[in-house]
Amino acid sequence: MPDTTAAPEVTPDWPTCTTEQGCIGRRIDSFDACLAHLNDDDLDTALASYTPGADVDLRGTSLTPKLIARLLAVMSPKSLVDRPARPRVGRADFQHCRFTPPPAPHTSSDSAADFRSVTFAERANFFGSTFTRGADFSGATFTKGANFFGSTFTRGADFSGATFTESADFSGATFTWVANFRSATFTKGADFSGATFTWGADFRSATFTWGADFSGATFTWGADFFGATFTWGADFRGATFTGGANFIGATFTRSVDFRSATFTGSVDFRDATFCTGVVRGLLVANRFVLDGARFEQHSIVEVAAGEFSAVGARFDGGVELRVGYAQVSLRRAFFGAPSSLTGLPAPFASSEAPRGVTPGQVRVWVAERVGVGRSVRRGGVEEWVPRLLSVQETDVAQLTVADVDLSGCRFAGAHHLDELRVEGVAPFNRPPGGWRVGWAWPPVWRWSERRVLAEERLWRAQHRKHGGWSEELPDLHPEMSTLWVGPERLAVLYRSLRKAFEDNKNEAGAGDFYYGEMDARRHAPSTSRAERLVLTAYWLVSGYGQRAGRALALLVATVGVLFALLTTYGLPDNSATQQVIVPAAPTAGQVSTGVLEVRPAPTALPPAGQRWTADRAGKAIRVVLGSVVFRDTDQRLTPAGVWTVMAGRALGPLLLALAALAIRARVKR
Repeated sequence: MPDTTAAPEVTPDWPTCTTEQGCIGRRIDSFDACLAHLNDDDLDTALASYTPGADVDLRGTSLTPKLIARLLAVMSPKSLVDRPARPRVGRADFQHCRFTPPPAPHTSSDSAADFRSVTFAERANFFGSTFTRGADFSGATFTKGANFFGSTFTRGADFSGATFTESADFSGATFTWVANFRSATFTKGADFSGATFTWGADFRSATFTWGADFSGATFTWGADFFGATFTWGADFRGATFTGGANFIGATFTRSVDFRSATFTGSVDFRDATFCTGVVRGLLVANRFVLDGARFEQHSIVEVAAGEFSAVGARFDGGVELRVGYAQVSLRRAFFGAPSSLTGLPAPFASSEAPRGVTPGQVRVWVAERVGVGRSVRRGGVEEWVPRLLSVQETDVAQLTVADVDLSGCRFAGAHHLDELRVEGVAPFNRPPGGWRVGWAWPPVWRWSERRVLAEERLWRAQHRKHGGWSEELPDLHPEMSTLWVGPERLAVLYRSLRKAFEDNKNEAGAGDFYYGEMDARRHAPSTSRAERLVLTAYWLVSGYGQRAGRALALLVATVGVLFALLTTYGLPDNSATQQVIVPAAPTAGQVSTGVLEVRPAPTALPPAGQRWTADRAGKAIRVVLGSVVFRDTDQRLTPAGVWTVMAGRALGPLLLALAALAIRARVKR
């Protein structure tokens, strides 16, 4: 006996069965019972009245697989070949039906409702129906649309290869097992709003010609839209994806709306195509993947995630990537028009549908990136600032990055790096702090504070002075990491970024990159010995013209040395007097002319104990300072003092010029 239990809230508006108490099955014409409660003779008579293409009205009836099979058998046209013909049904009304499982024993593949390859010539109505042990509509054709509003599929639903010529309404439906819509075709739209997919939803290679509405739907286990085509548009507003969401290879001809959608796992749009580029709503997920995706028009994408990968993505019309928290990879990306990668501050909010990021998600995302390189909080960088990890093999001529952490970014292999625009808060890596001691020369050293590329960290970590330089850099695709970057290529990278910063009027940042370029050249094997000596001297004296403190300190030291030399060896004894030689007086009667000879006082040094006096020290400091600025004090000097003053006139202005150059480099705008 079939299960006649009906939902108590159903109030039938059709003539019901009178044979079984409580049965709401529609009474068959000319009989007092529904199809499920007819005796064998009456059932044969009732089934004989059905012909291929006839209407079927079995509202509220409890149907077994055997009864469905007998019904579809009489509705199958005669076949002229040795293969079964597809059943053809006219208007089908199965609302509030119960499709009960077959009697035991049965196999796991048995389906309570087997409508495989059935053609519904008119509208098929399964409103509120319950499929206790699954439903098989694979290969079915719904010519005039299908209504599964509020239906329940307890053990799975198979609509693979089904064709819905008119609209298909699955709003509010519940799929407690796998829902298989693989290769299904929805010509005039599909409504899955408010539907619940408990185990999984398989829409691989499905085609939505008119539109797809998944607003408010819940995907508990996961959603698979691999290779699906959304010709008109896709609406996922307010949808919940507890597992992963797979849109690999999907095509979106019109806009796709994810406003207020929630993604607990990852979102994968690898090799997807966005023809209009309109992606509405903030996408919040642990991992967001756009690898190989293509946006044919200008796009705006807002993402809050732990990881954001766009390896090989194409943005033909340009893109505005607004990202929060994520570690971002733009390796091999293509930007066909002006584009930007911008960090968005928390809390996130769109103009139409505010949507925030939970504190738990933030803690997980931040914990994943802290510990590699420098802390995200160091230097005033806030947690929401995304971290760009790679632009390798990417043409960045039309890319602008603003409020993005570049401390772990790999630039090696990027094209037109000198045209990259960097704006806002964009911190780079920094050298290790503090004094270091090791088996190197000099044995004690301290790294100069400046902007450092991630590639330099890797290079420094392999040298003798490797303390504090870590070889660990974050990378979303470590298998794609490029080879080690030597000082020659490192110099090229610094030179390109220096020009980019100079074009952006950031002279201070450009100065750091000039320092890195010169330092890489100094260590490059291709640099000649003479050039390396010049660069080493330039580095020691003024930090390649970028460290005014070094030049000023050396100037003070030079003045001190010259002062000591002059005081000790450069000033003659003041007690010495000049000599005047008068010729002898002429004898009487003679007229004589003579020459008065004046000899300067000798420049002999005073005794050693009298050289360091206040008077001599005052004279020495005046002479030294005068020599530095090319002023002559008319002070008598010993030969050693003359050479000392000449050295001051040579070194002083040079050191002053280097200090002025370094100061100008730090304050010029």
